[in-house]
Amino acid sequence: MGARRVDWTIHIGIIIRNIANLMGLYARFEHGRTDAVLRSAKYKDLVAIEWEWEGVWWNELDKLKKRAAKDPLHYCVLITYTHTPKIEEVYTHVLGIWQGATCPLLLGLVDFEDSKDIRSHRVFLNISFSVFDGETQRQLRISPALPWELDDTSWSSQKI
Repeated sequence: MGARRVDWTIHIGIIIRNIANLMGLYARFEHGRTDAVLRSAKYKDLVAIEWEWEGVWWNELDKLKKRAAKDPLHYCVLITYTHTPKIEEVYTHVLGIWQGATCPLLLGLVDFEDSKDIRSHRVFLNISFSVFDGETQRQLRISPALPWELDDTSWSSQKI
């Protein structure tokens, strides 16, 4: 049991498309060197989005920061994962890279523990959202990563 990397990539793409629709924007995938952008009806890129299964240690933050410096964006977004004990290390790393950026970064961070019992080898615990403005980090929300772990939702009412 458990989702693999490709399952989560597809899942995130669907979520991005739905968010774009809710905002009245267009989602464009693999746009330039960016996983996705949200674009206005006048073809103006407003948000650049990257997601990475392996964490913040790759070049996604650099790509987003360069993209924001080149094109005026309202936000950049990175959705990624980390081992639970490394959360603070991730925040320090992101804050260091995002110094002097031209727009805020929304970081969606899913923390996990290793498991040999599921295909992904990851047990997802929490998802947190933080905004980095180039100088500081502000935590927006922390909640269980899996929707059926949230109380009083349609998902939790279907638990067996």
